[in-house]
Amino acid sequence: MGMKMQRKFSFFSIFMAVIIAVTGCGGTQGETEQTETKVASEQDMIQQSMFGRGEDFGALLVSQGITLPVSTTKVFVNQAGYISNREKKVMFFGEQLGNTFRVVSQADKTVVYTGRIEEGRLDEISGCYLSEGDFSEVTDMGTYYIETDIVGQSYPFGITPDGYENMFVGMLKNVSDVQLVEDAQGICDISFGMHAIMYAMQCNGSLFEEAYKQFGEEEKDRQLVSQLLYFAGWLKGHQGTDGSLYGDYEATAAFCGIMAMSRDMFGRYEASVSKEYKEAADKAWAWLSKQECDTDVRKNARFYAAVQLFRVQFNEEYKTIVETFLKEKNEDYSAQRFVFYGVIAYISAGENTDRDLCTHIMKDLVDRNEDTGNAAKNDAFFGTGKRSVYDNLYNMLLLCFINDITPSKEYTEIIENTIQYMGGLNENGVCYIDESGAWKELSETSDRNLEWNGILLFGMSDMLKNLIDIEKDW
Repeated sequence: MGMKMQRKFSFFSIFMAVIIAVTGCGGTQGETEQTETKVASEQDMIQQSMFGRGEDFGALLVSQGITLPVSTTKVFVNQAGYISNREKKVMFFGEQLGNTFRVVSQADKTVVYTGRIEEGRLDEISGCYLSEGDFSEVTDMGTYYIETDIVGQSYPFGITPDGYENMFVGMLKNVSDVQLVEDAQGICDISFGMHAIMYAMQCNGSLFEEAYKQFGEEEKDRQLVSQLLYFAGWLKGHQGTDGSLYGDYEATAAFCGIMAMSRDMFGRYEASVSKEYKEAADKAWAWLSKQECDTDVRKNARFYAAVQLFRVQFNEEYKTIVETFLKEKNEDYSAQRFVFYGVIAYISAGENTDRDLCTHIMKDLVDRNEDTGNAAKNDAFFGTGKRSVYDNLYNMLLLCFINDITPSKEYTEIIENTIQYMGGLNENGVCYIDESGAWKELSETSDRNLEWNGILLFGMSDMLKNLIDIEKDW
């Protein structure tokens, strides 16, 4: 992962090549297992999109109740694409693989590189038997696939010098591609998503400004400020006359906190916006103050609301609630969403905070982050230490927070590994997010919400910032 990266950003046009490939997994000795699966199944949907099978044809088969044998690939690559001058890995599933693999140009079917398949071993986290190969020497821009004699081919993938930048721009354009769920949980998801996005903007604002230059005139309203103002308005539309949201303590606390944070970010530029968000936050806090707060869940939620209000308008009541809570908790500040996002707000407040308390909190977070780093280091195959989309995202949130304060090559590499894991370099060979920064429609991504998108933006911007300065800082 320590290969050179160009320091200048080159936010070129979004990589839009449509990849059409006919690949097969020619197996022997029982390695290529075929099972009858409905054409409309998730695996077949992936093959339709990658191999160009027409949607009308698939729909016709389903309507007639026809099933087809589906052969799943056993050669796993980052389908979202590799960067020309970065490390490139491929993973192989199974025990009987052969000794070599070939990188083949999609355009003319020529072999551009032959690599060695390393000796396989059991991945203890997933229980899969995996082997890996390296093709970092392939740096020319183009579309390729991996080919073997025994387990067939991989899905196609691109190699570009600016794939991360293009994905980042795509994520910006797709940030609002989430379902707005009108219930208490939906309020919390939107609120924490807004928090992650705003914190990413505060930390890496210059990268966002560069990315906006790639937006067309008709896409100006998709810039983050416009989207955040829209989400804030949507949240406000769900506040009841009593100040609560659905009469739910956690939803009201999340709303109260994000209204205060939005006021701090946008209200300074527009007095009417400041007044509007202040009134909404104060009304929500008044409702919270009348409710019982005698459970850990409610105390966590009240802490989040109080710390956001504390950042915007210093008040002894807020300060007492916040610091009493933090001292009583004493450790494990990243385990719950309300607590961790509240801690991020407190540490980044800058004024009127308890320096000794901040030091204590940071030590705890760094220790937790070291645990994450050790788990990733022990993950010989994928370098993430986790095997679910959400767990990887939440880990990335903590990594990015610490990495922004004290940049680390190791943490940046884990973030990069996580992005590649999402792109298909995982134990299932499934691409969760593509080269355009859009989530795939899969069961593992069906629960995605604005928080997922916010953390991804934070992770991508943090990684890009550090990779740009790799020579200078490391």
